[in-house]
Parts: sequence; C-alpha cells; structure tokens
Amino acid sequence: MSSPNRDKIAGKISYDNKTSSSLQILLNNINSVNKAVKLHAVLQESIEVVQNVMNTEASSLMLLDEDTGELIVSMPTGPVKKEIKGKRIEEGTGIGGWVIKNKEPFYSNDVTKSDLFAGDISENFTSENIICVPLRNSNKKVIGVLQALNRRNGDFTDQDIPVFEALADHVALAIERSRELQEVQDKLEERDLMLTEVHHRLKNNLSTITALIELELPDVEDKTAKEALQKTMARIKSMTEVHDFLYNNKPGNEIKLKLYVERLSSKIANILSHASRDVKIKVKADDVSLDTDRAMSCGLLLNELLVNCYKHAFDEEIENPRIIIELSEINDEVIEFKVSDNGTGLGEDFSITESGSVGGWLIDVLIRRLEADIDIQRGDGTTFLIRFDK
Repeated sequence: MSSPNRDKIAGKISYDNKTSSSLQILLNNINSVNKAVKLHAVLQESIEVVQNVMNTEASSLMLLDEDTGELIVSMPTGPVKKEIKGKRIEEGTGIGGWVIKNKEPFYSNDVTKSDLFAGDISENFTSENIICVPLRNSNKKVIGVLQALNRRNGDFTDQDIPVFEALADHVALAIERSRELQEVQDKLEERDLMLTEVHHRLKNNLSTITALIELELPDVEDKTAKEALQKTMARIKSMTEVHDFLYNNKPGNEIKLKLYVERLSSKIANILSHASRDVKIKVKADDVSLDTDRAMSCGLLLNELLVNCYKHAFDEEIENPRIIIELSEINDEVIEFKVSDNGTGLGEDFSITESGSVGGWLIDVLIRRLEADIDIQRGDGTTFLIRFDK
C-alpha cells in the first residue's frame, strides 16, 4: 500500500519559490472566503481559491454526512463538475474516506498506483495526481475533505501540504460560521413565525370579543351602560388595529402612524356615531413610524380623545360637527399629535387627572407611558396638543 506522503515530513520545512508563490496567492484570495456568509457562497469562494492556489485541472469540496458517514461532492470544479455534483461516496471508500478516517492529509503523483484510489467518480475524467486534506472545525472535528486533482505545472510536494492545510482550516471555519449563522437565522424565522401566529390569534380573539359586544348593544337600554360598552369596544378596536398591522407586516417592523390613525379613526367613528350626530373626521398626517408599543399607546390615546369629543364637544346646536387629527414630525426629533374639534369647548376648570373618569385616568397613564407633554387649548372648540420625543 502506498504511504501517505504527509508522514515523510520531518522538521522545519524550507519553502521553495513555488511554495512561496502559493502562499502569496492564498493570502491574496483568502479574504473572499472569510467574507462569505451563506453556505453556498462559502463553498463557491473556497473552491475558487483552491483552483487559484493549487493550479489544478479539477478540485472538489466534499462534506461529511454525519448520519451515513458518506462524503457528498458539495462543490466541484473541472470538466465534469455538473456530472459529479451531489454524488455520494460510501463511508471509508477511496482517498477521501482514508483522509476522513485517519484525519491526515494525503497526496500522490501517480494516483492510479495507490491502493487507496477507488477509481474516478466519472468515466469522463482521469485522475493523474491528487492532494487531499481534512476539513476540521474549531473543535478539530473532521467535517469533510478538500482535494485538488491534476496539477498543471508539475507534481505535488511535501511543501504543498501546509499551504493546502492552511487553506482547509480557513474553509472549515468559514463553513462552521455559515452553518451557525444559518441555524440562528432559522431560529429567528421560527420565532418570527410563532410571533406572527400569536398576533393573528390575538387579533381574531379581540375581533370576536368586539363582535359579541356589538350583538349585545341593541338589547342594552341603559344609556350609561351602552356608552361604557361602546367605549370598551372602541378600545379593543384600537388594540386590534395594531395586531392587524403586526400580522400583515414583518415582525419587528415599525407601525406607520398615518395609515394606523386613518384606519383607527374610521372604525372608532363607526362605533361612536349615530344618525342624529354625523361627525366628520379629517386626518392630516406626516409619514411617521413608531415601534409597536408606542403606536398602540397613541392608538389608545386617540381613542380616548375621540370618545371625549363625541361625548362632550357636540350638542344639537353645533352645525357640521368635525374633528381634525393632525400628526407631524418636528426636526426628526419630536412627534406632535393634535386632536381638535369645533364643539362647545371644555370648562376652564377641566383637568384630565381630576376628571374622575376611566377615560381621564387612561389618558393620564398613556401620556406618562409616552413621556409626553399635553396642552389643552380652549377657544372655538377644544384642542388636545400632545408632544413626545421620537
């Protein structure tokens, strides 16, 4: 049996000009392997570096299938690359099998005379000389082999082994990194899918609750109880809108407030309005985006301010009742949120914190959560002006 030439290396290796040139080519090309992220890109870049460094007719990167022990021709180059890509080599077979088992490099300049040679994978290619080294991850575990065949400018030598091993180490670590990144990405995608499903289910549950309240409303005769149910339904609608946005957008994306406010104000108006009080709502909004928590706080805040307008601002003497909602971004730093009506106005002694209502308490809580300032302006109607840092 032919002995792996790696065993003949002893002491310090003195590099000849050809080896120094190979090392320089390796240094010039290795960054492309280190920068690749996706596994396919890592394999592609790696095998191109092999071609440049070893100057061979063909090469292949074979990864180990840990379940079967087979070597898979994952990324080949050369005249028969399309034919052999994806082919499997039985465990322990051939030079690759020997390298995997012994965790040692091998080269031969007359491969057909080696007892380890199991024949060419393709009938359309003839191997003449070969160099094959193991791919070891950071734990020194062999995950595959790297091999080059049929050198164009002479034979392989002992001095080629450390160069090829250095390349194999970089390739193996790049493969390990790409697999770890892919595993993290898969887990994140799974988590995002689960979050999307949770939002979808929650949105459906909230919609079911509002539907049940709507069914009960016609049978409620007490005015106070009816108003309480309408307010509750409007608050649930506000939260439902956020979850609807979350379900229809990628998890982690910000909510576009303009669209959110337009949809929300329309739904709240449908809940609170009635035939004798047709209140027009107009939205003027910049293209502002917020994280989901603060967007929900803004939605709940808008809900309470609209409820307040419908309940207190308009009496029978107000013609063409209207509410204007304005949303703007000042100097990319401050969000300004304004709700104005043309109603009868609030008394001078009105205070949100002292109103004694659930709505007043909720507005106060939401203002604190947003770390916002609120200014109540009285005149021809009432304006609630809210500012908070973006």
